Amino acid sequence: MNAYPKLMSAALVSALLLSSPLWAAEPATPLVSVSGSAVLQAKPDAVKLTMQIQQKSEQVSSAKTRVDEQTDQLSKALLKLGIKPEFFSNAPLRIQPDYQHDPEQKLPQRYLVAREVNVTLQDLSLYSTVLQKAADLGVTQLNQTEFLVSDAPKLYQQALLDAYANARSKAELLAKASQMSLGNPQRIQEQGNAPAPVMRMAKAMADGAEMAFGQTDIRAEVMVEFEMSKP
Repeated sequence: MNAYPKLMSAALVSALLLSSPLWAAEPATPLVSVSGSAVLQAKPDAVKLTMQIQQKSEQVSSAKTRVDEQTDQLSKALLKLGIKPEFFSNAPLRIQPDYQHDPEQKLPQRYLVAREVNVTLQDLSLYSTVLQKAADLGVTQLNQTEFLVSDAPKLYQQALLDAYANARSKAELLAKASQMSLGNPQRIQEQGNAPAPVMRMAKAMADGAEMAFGQTDIRAEVMVEFEMSKP
């Protein structure tokens, strides 16, 4: 018996079934993608100072001795103010040629010897006092100031929740405008990382100007994709 007609019949049935609406792909679920953001303000309760002690000399040993003396004097002054040793540290010594004093290189070689000192103040009322003490000891360069908020991680979590609520509010508005109902979120993506300390370059320490600490912004952003359906 010839099996060819049977094979043709089976193939025809399969083709008909595949083309049937029963096998048609379901329409994609409508989606709406929105961004959300939130900002919380907090007052800094600590500050990190990065100061630089430096000396220039034709003799490296001479400049190093002076830098070591100033570093030791500053450390003792910080201790007298009640700042614990774990809240200040000294970076390794840095030595490099000083080209600025003699661009044409006609004078004897001179060297710059420097060391950074990092100080974290948990009492902001000591800010001006520490700067004045450092200036009295010959420290005239403040590289940067970092304002810190101790409960920043907790505030950031709240900002994330607020950012999500902001995104959902936008999505509900767009769904309503499209005559659709908003469904469950299908995708949530945090934009960026947890907040970093706010850094500000400071003026010369000799200015003697008071620092206004003000407020620090804690920001959070999210991207959310929601389902939509017909009401």
